[in-house]
Order: sequence, then structure tokens, then C-alpha cells
Amino acid sequence: MTVKVETNELPGSKVEVQVTADPEDMRNIFAKTYQRLAQQGQVPGFRPGKAPAAVIKRQYPQDVIRRLAWGLFVEDIYVPALENSRLRPLAGPQFPDLDEVENFAEGETVEVKTVLTVHPRPKLPDYKSLKLLRPDTEVSDEDVQQQLEQLREAYAEEIEVDRDSVAEGDVVQAEVQVCRADTEEVIEETTARFIADRDSDQPVARKLSGHMVGQTVTDETTIAEGHADEELAGQTVIVKATIKEIKQRQLPELDDEFAGQVDEELESLEALRDRIREQLTRSREAAGDEAARNMAMNVVAAATDIDLPEELVNSVTADQVESYMQYLQQEGVSTEQTLEAVQQDEEGVVSEAAYRAQQGLKLHYIFQEIAELEELEIADEDLDDAVGSYAQDNNLDEQMVRQAIQLHEEVADQVRDYARRHQVMQLLVDNAEIEQVPWDGFAVRMRKHIEEYPEQLRQTRKELAEPAEGSASDAQPAVAPTDTQEDEQ
Repeated sequence: MTVKVETNELPGSKVEVQVTADPEDMRNIFAKTYQRLAQQGQVPGFRPGKAPAAVIKRQYPQDVIRRLAWGLFVEDIYVPALENSRLRPLAGPQFPDLDEVENFAEGETVEVKTVLTVHPRPKLPDYKSLKLLRPDTEVSDEDVQQQLEQLREAYAEEIEVDRDSVAEGDVVQAEVQVCRADTEEVIEETTARFIADRDSDQPVARKLSGHMVGQTVTDETTIAEGHADEELAGQTVIVKATIKEIKQRQLPELDDEFAGQVDEELESLEALRDRIREQLTRSREAAGDEAARNMAMNVVAAATDIDLPEELVNSVTADQVESYMQYLQQEGVSTEQTLEAVQQDEEGVVSEAAYRAQQGLKLHYIFQEIAELEELEIADEDLDDAVGSYAQDNNLDEQMVRQAIQLHEEVADQVRDYARRHQVMQLLVDNAEIEQVPWDGFAVRMRKHIEEYPEQLRQTRKELAEPAEGSASDAQPAVAPTDTQEDEQ
């Protein structure tokens, strides 16, 4: 049996599929139909399965014969043809109605058309020749010294002072009042601890130096929008801090004794320096690797074009909104308040959910496409190795994840997908040309690179896709030719 399948891509990740059966195909279908009716044993004078086709045609109405033949056509020709067409429909095949099919008869050529929504195929850039940036992981003596100073701060002792005025670096215990700026009504009273520092992020701490015990330092500030107390959000308040106690912070000396205080196994300050250098190096290597992987994925995603099906985006968007509502309820917000919150900013909530859905789906199909092209497989040992980092990234208990994998196949699929994503990102980095950039300037360079470089990749992809000047392909039509496939069954 020879069946021809023709496909034509349409916008929105839809594909028009035409399945064509030749006259011989249709004779076989109707022959099978007559045999099926004969086996029912309802033809007078004939044992089950023995009535000839001519008798069956007289015995049964033509409409009954055609509809049974149509069922066999769908089962034996239409469905297998779609399955062998290498299409990836989002849902099961849509079966046309028999009344919509012309010339469905014995010995005729029959063409059946349908439109399927398929999983989109992303148009990827050349992901094996990326140009990426990676922060330099070299650790300087200054970096080590900075860590040592932070350790000294952590091990500092607070001692009594014989003065009444605050000096830079002092620890100040104060009684704090927060009052409304317009009415001076006290909103909150508490005790707070400050470190006097003119460069502090805390306005009160910046003003403490030079003040005496018993004096009050004031600062006017505006409470940020989104504050837990809606009545206070956006309001101007006055913070009053009355100094009650002053202590001086005494830093330990940087010597062998301090090293032993940090860890009794360390015998010298030099050993502490070596440990700090090793820890910083490991940390920066890990951070550098992660930065390179994330940049690779951001660059590829920005340079990839994909036509996402509207119904798929809408479905995932609805799931995102539902998850947001469940989150609000888990935070103690009532169902009525949750619905009110969503309705008040429905456009914003849905817009944000739609954006997340589009970005998530795009990344999913990019990972999937590259994994298929590179034939990446997740072995059992790869899955086992991924559990720890999967649990850590999702704030889960590793042992609970391992148990869930044994009990729930969907959890195993999630971890396997997580491991495959890391495989893909590592492949991108391993094949990339990487420029080392100092840590201080990395963030700025990274943003600029992600903004500008993807357009270069997209342009290169388009140039490679264009036919060479003077080649035979110049004579081809502008519209992509229809794919044709014949199924040998």
C-alpha cells in the first residue's frame, strides 16, 4: 500500500496535512469492509465470512458500507500516515467528517485534508560557535585581605567606653520611635542596635557620630510602596533614635592566635590566608561557570525565533494565574481577597503570566531541540548526580526528592529535564569562544553583550539560510515548497 502525505506549514505552528490514497488503496479498504460485514453472518444463505462482495453490496445500504469503510480508512491509512509523517501534534489527530471528503468510493483517488497544531520547532542560531564572556576567577592578595577584615569584624568584641559621645564604628543601643510626619502620632516603638558609620545604608547610623548618650537623632523618610501595612505605604514618617548605650568594637589582631580562633585546626595566619584563597577560588570558579552558562542560554534564546501556538500560550498562562492565586492563598489571603486582588490588576497579572509562559515555553523548546540535535541522553548516573543540585536549586530536601523519584514518574521526568538543561548549557559553553572579563566590569559588559550580540547571530543565521548567488536554488519559489512523503505500508 502506497500512501502519499503532503504537508504545508501555516502560521501559529499549524500544519496543513493532505493524505492521499490511490485507487488500489481504496479497493483494498472496501474489500476489507465487505469481508468485515460478511463475517457478521447476517447474509441469508451464507455462512459467516463466505458472502461475496456483490451480495454484500445488495444486502447492506450504501451509506452503511461507506461509513464502515471510512472507519477502516482512518484506522489503516489516515492515522498511520500521520504517525509516520514525523509531525509532533499538540493533541491527537483531528478526524475530518466523511461528508467533507470528496470521491470516497471504491477504486477512486481519495484526498483527506486536515490542519494540525504542532509543537513548534525553534529556528536556532549557530549555537556551537558562540562568543561569550566569563568573569575572571583570579583571586588577588587584596581579595584575601578583604575577607580577613570581614572575619575580624565578625570576631570583634564590644567593650565598655569611658566617654559619652559616639565615635565612628561604635555600637549604639537606642530606643526608636516611628511617628507620622504630619501628626507626630507614634506608630511604632522598639529598641534597635546601630553601628555608627557615615557611609551606612541606614540614615540614622550615618548621623550618630558625635552625639551624646541621651540625645536623639531624627530622620525623615518615606515608607516604600508595597509595605505590609497598606495605610503606611507611601507615607512620610519621622524616625527618632534616642541613644541609651555606647560600646566600642575591638577588632582582634591578625596573627596566628586569630587563625586558631577561627578554626583550631589552623596553625598559622598564613594557613588561614591559604584557606581563604582556596575558598574564594572555588566560589569564583563556580560563579564564573554559572555566569557563562546563563549567558549562553540568554544569548541563544534572544537569537532564536519561534512561532508559539496561541492555544498553548493561553493554557500555560492560565496555569500561571492559577499558581499565583494558590500562592496568595498559601500566604493566608482569603479566596475573596485573592479574587479581588487579581480582578483589580487583572491586566497586569495576566500580562505578567503570559510573558512568563512565552519565555518558559521558548526555553523549553530550545532545550528540547538542541538535546535532540545533539542526541543527548540522561543516563541513570546522570539523573542520580542531578538530584543534589535540583534539590538545592528548588529548596527541597535531597532525600525527599530521591524518594519522590521512586514513587512518582513525573518527578523523575522533572529531574531528568533539569539534568538535560544543564547538559545543553554546558555544551554551549564547551563549544564557545570565551573572553575573560574582570569581575568589576563583568555585569556591565554582560548586559551590553546580551543586548547586541544576539542580533549578530540572527543576521548570520539569515545569511546562511539565503541561497548563494547564482545557485540553482535561485529559481525556486519564495514560498517554502510543500513537503511530500510516501509511506510504504
